[in-house]
Amino acid sequence: MASSQSSGQLDVTKLIDDRGLSRFQIEVVFLCGLVAILDGADTTSIAIAASTIAGLLNFPMSAFGLVFAAGTLGAMLGAMTFGPLADRFGRKRLLIVATVLFGIFTFLIAYADSYSTLVLYRFLAGFGLGGATPCFLALVSEYVPQRVRGTVVSVLWAAFPLGIMLGGFLNSYLVVAFGWQMIFYVGGVLPLVVAALLTVMLPESLQFLIGRWGDLSQAKRILARMAPGAVHRDAVLTIARDTLPGVPVKHLFSEGRALSTVALWVPFFAAFGVLSAVVFFTPALLRSAAGVAAGASSGALVNAFHGLGALLGMALAGQLIDRLGARKVLGAGLLLGAACTAALGPSVVSIPLAATATALIGFFVGIAGSGCIALAAIIYPPEIRATGIGWGMAMARGGQVVAPLAAGQIIGATGDGRLMLLIMAAALLVSIIFVCLLGQTRRAAPAAPGTGTAPNPVVS
Repeated sequence: MASSQSSGQLDVTKLIDDRGLSRFQIEVVFLCGLVAILDGADTTSIAIAASTIAGLLNFPMSAFGLVFAAGTLGAMLGAMTFGPLADRFGRKRLLIVATVLFGIFTFLIAYADSYSTLVLYRFLAGFGLGGATPCFLALVSEYVPQRVRGTVVSVLWAAFPLGIMLGGFLNSYLVVAFGWQMIFYVGGVLPLVVAALLTVMLPESLQFLIGRWGDLSQAKRILARMAPGAVHRDAVLTIARDTLPGVPVKHLFSEGRALSTVALWVPFFAAFGVLSAVVFFTPALLRSAAGVAAGASSGALVNAFHGLGALLGMALAGQLIDRLGARKVLGAGLLLGAACTAALGPSVVSIPLAATATALIGFFVGIAGSGCIALAAIIYPPEIRATGIGWGMAMARGGQVVAPLAAGQIIGATGDGRLMLLIMAAALLVSIIFVCLLGQTRRAAPAAPGTGTAPNPVVS
């Protein structure tokens, strides 16, 4: 037991890995989950208020595509920026900065008085949202045992589709009861409240405190709350860590990680891209299908089933990876997701069939997308974990921009929604090739104990 080491050296990584989840660790997951919920809720806010804002600012709804794209582009750049910064300056402080940034510019959307101002505010709000993601995912992954890391990270990310569902209900009520501005008042204030909670209640990563700052006194205070009685006041704390000087991003491609990094980015891009394309175009496909009287409510219902499937799939992804290995789980999710995406084309003649198909797409492709996040949290060492997650999520956000644009171009050029879905399915199948490459480049001999660079069996 850890207490036997308490008067000498204490390996904090081993202490965390050998114990179950304490109440303190669950509180860390919960606090970070609040940020993920806010991220999901924001997805519905601008969509619900879009037509009203377009009328007030006197621009066509067709121009709102740039507003949506600005938020996603901001999230992409935020993930790429905040990930490396979190690896250098701490997960907690960068998470708080990102959450405050998101809150302020979401609030300011209620005061946007021109099209260009609206685009700018959405971009900066998205920048904060995207920046928060690698920070809270890396922080949580370093507070849970390795054996359940994938499970916990994917359950945490499932708070994102949960936020979409909760945000849809809340924002629909707010816009009717108080007007469209209230969506952004509430959407801006809640992140600031959460940021205050994070400041007071959230601990910094132990990996960062001990490995980067050498702040052993603060680390011992955290350990006293997490594992009471396990750490003697005179104990010398150690932690598994690599020495990775220089720019964190370059280490995503060093020490045999290059091919695995790129191989992980492809399913990131494909899975999140296809999920977005299905959400955007399924209502239109329903309306155009012969014999189907599909109004807005039918499209919303079908997309709700898609969200439910994604919620379940994303929550299960990490547990499946922890038990079966990443290549099997991601490969199966992408294969079955491709089959269901192809099946959606002929299914749009029936609302129940379309709802079933989109739910299965959400479930299987959601497993693949969330599995990529869980795997990024597992395979990268702590010194570049936020960078690895951040750049992976940037690829995912890129897919969310490119796939709907490509889908629109295909439908515009051919008039065939089924062909578009077949091409989306093909993209998922191609990404399976890259999943097979995961872990194939880690051929160097395992590193010495305590360096944290040995290959992880979960990739198998």
